[in-house]
Amino acid sequence: MEKKRKVYTLRLPTDQDDVIEELSKELGITKSEFIRNALKTYAILKFAEKKGKRIILEDMNTGEKEWLILS
Repeated sequence: MEKKRKVYTLRLPTDQDDVIEELSKELGITKSEFIRNALKTYAILKFAEKKGKRIILEDMNTGEKEWLILS
């Protein structure tokens, strides 16, 4: 059974559309899938912030860690 989908119309500045276009091509996904993934990522970030958690970025090569600052 297919999930029901809601259709949205977005008006984005050209530079933001360019970023979506470039990254979705790089990842091999549609623009819609890219935007859905971006919304999921944002929800995770806001959930962490709400719970008083920090997101830590770790360099896969060096193991160096830095905090992701939200604001």
